[in-house]
Amino acid sequence: MQKYENRTESRCKMAFLLYPTTVKMLAGEIKSACDAYLSRKIGLEELKKLVLHYANSYPEMLFNAQELNPTVLNRIGKKRANLLNKILEGYQYKL
Repeated sequence: MQKYENRTESRCKMAFLLYPTTVKMLAGEIKSACDAYLSRKIGLEELKKLVLHYANSYPEMLFNAQELNPTVLNRIGKKRANLLNKILEGYQYKL
């Protein structure tokens, strides 16, 4: 008996580091995730889950007061920062 794969399941699954140890590593993972989304290798839901995981787990590395960390902004660039801000729109940082 042969197994037939579903076409949607055979899409490339990307692996991202969930627990980066530095701000630069975090920015690199966000940059890779945004690039994978823009090249349609991952979907919007996977990107949102990853970004919200970083926002909940590492707010001190991702944010600086009310804005994104300057190191993250510098590393990811303006267009990816706009995408990140759209995903984080309405997100409230927990105290």
